[in-house]
Amino acid sequence: MTISSNGASRPRVLVLARAFPNTALPRQGLWVARLVRAALTIASPIVISPVALAPPGISIPEWQRLRRVPRRAIHDSVDVLYPRVPAGLVQFTHSFDARLALPAIRRLALRLHAEQRFDLIHAHFIYPDGVIAAKIGRVLGVPVVTTEHANWTPWLDDEPGIRAQVLEALAGIRIVTAVSETTRQSILEVAGLAQRIELLPNVLDDAFVPPTREPRVSGRILFVGLVRHVKGLDVLVRALAMLRTAEPKAHLRVIGWTLTRGNRRDEEDVRRLAEALGVHDRIAFVGHLDPREVSAEMRQAAVLAVPSRRESFSSVTIEALASGTPVVATCCGGPEELLDDSVGRLVPVDDPAAMAAALADVLRFSALFDPLALRARVLPRYGFAATTKRLDQLYQSALAANH
Repeated sequence: MTISSNGASRPRVLVLARAFPNTALPRQGLWVARLVRAALTIASPIVISPVALAPPGISIPEWQRLRRVPRRAIHDSVDVLYPRVPAGLVQFTHSFDARLALPAIRRLALRLHAEQRFDLIHAHFIYPDGVIAAKIGRVLGVPVVTTEHANWTPWLDDEPGIRAQVLEALAGIRIVTAVSETTRQSILEVAGLAQRIELLPNVLDDAFVPPTREPRVSGRILFVGLVRHVKGLDVLVRALAMLRTAEPKAHLRVIGWTLTRGNRRDEEDVRRLAEALGVHDRIAFVGHLDPREVSAEMRQAAVLAVPSRRESFSSVTIEALASGTPVVATCCGGPEELLDDSVGRLVPVDDPAAMAAALADVLRFSALFDPLALRARVLPRYGFAATTKRLDQLYQSALAANH
């Protein structure tokens, strides 16, 4: 335990998170970084964020950027270490990632533990980080908590090798947390009733604030997210084409970014689709923006669209509501727990006509959505104060079982 300025003891927490921002991937794992920041007042976290070791002779830009990530940095007042670990180069070797990364991470964790004892390990994603954390927790004799940001089914149904590692690791994990009820249910299907599973939703970044003087731009639809097929940007483009007659002012701004060549191909497909449908002049691809710039975009938009085919939570939904902006989203997992007709609309997955009708409805009656009421819907549950309190309860509960 460490001692805070007011004399209270705070657990020293080793956070294990491959998905964490670094200089090569600044938006990677922002939701994890926010949870770590929420823990600062009740714990003393230090982060190990493994970086895939770029093999010699590989000239792929993504690997080249990873080589330049520093070995250690401070992120939002938190000490973050970026050890290099071997990783599979293709998807079919993914089941070896935990075994490949374990030796380097274990050595680093043992060294840090020898310098100052850890009280708890908090891993993000069950694989590979949770599997590795369970093994290190046994070695150090400290409890392990994991937070899951993705659904376990049908993923683990299709990966029997990873599923076996997860089931073995669960015996060494005190509490598994899930970001949404949908994700919790998917974990329950795999882990069974014996495993303790709690909710720990994503935290709302305090960069997202309601509008003051900024006028909303009539007809502006906003998309924010990674440009990949699962995010359904193609569905939104089709919906925009259907809106031309009913809402002639409707136009789309895409705050989107790509991480891989596959993502870039997805964006190229969307651009070609927009050309074919004749709506390319109604779409602006803005690219990457930082959270405060995204917040400004949300305050100016008439509506945020979340056309995803699958989500475990949907952080952009709570960010838009906190910015006073209504949301039209698909029933794809997370949004159903966040939205109703008082703050937006829900539509079926892969249904451009339903998306277009919902967007037209919200655009037509946008004045009825009170920005402060929308913000009040999310702040008490997802703000930093609520998350800090929940983390404190989880950590104390996990630690109490050791005494």
